[in-house]
Amino acid sequence: MGLFASHSLIKRFPKFMQQFDENINTCAQVPFSLSKSEEKQMLDRLSSSAKTLLNLPSLVEQVQISNEFPLSESEIKRLDQLWIKESKQVKHPDGLAMLNLPLSKVFKKWQSQFKGVVTELILTDNQGKNIAISKLTSDYWQGDENKFTKTFKQSKDFNFDSVTYDASTHHFQVQLSFPVLDDNNSHIGVLILGVDVEKALHSSNEKSN
Repeated sequence: MGLFASHSLIKRFPKFMQQFDENINTCAQVPFSLSKSEEKQMLDRLSSSAKTLLNLPSLVEQVQISNEFPLSESEIKRLDQLWIKESKQVKHPDGLAMLNLPLSKVFKKWQSQFKGVVTELILTDNQGKNIAISKLTSDYWQGDENKFTKTFKQSKDFNFDSVTYDASTHHFQVQLSFPVLDDNNSHIGVLILGVDVEKALHSSNEKSN
């Protein structure tokens, strides 16, 4: 999960660390899973606060509203492709409009308290469509991905996806998902947290020490 280089090495090869960061993603091509102890550390750090967020009336209400307007699979895929195309451009009308929603602003403020441990929040409805986000996402539809399918209408209270290396941030990240429940304890959506693995485990170790 990390590399320590001596001062003498850096002096001999001043560009070593930069080149290492740029190429480490080729060393982590196959996603891997967290250990049970690592999962516990992350849950101890995030679960209570995430559940407070999940119980916000405005969050549940927005999911219920979105669920009242289901889309066909072809329409979802069309919107997803449009979102992906826009995400590669300077202007992202749909994404920016969602970022300006009141609930997205709540997400952004909530995320800031974790000082980089939480990298993003995504709220979906029962089809896996984005409802609110804390930062621009690469896609609009999460319904065909493990972070949604292994959480929605499943018996577990949470789900950790595989750990992947994010070449843009030079950090290992994992997505932690929680089901969104209504007053009848029925699954109506999913809340997804992007978590910086290194920062999360480091902060947990600091607290325990």
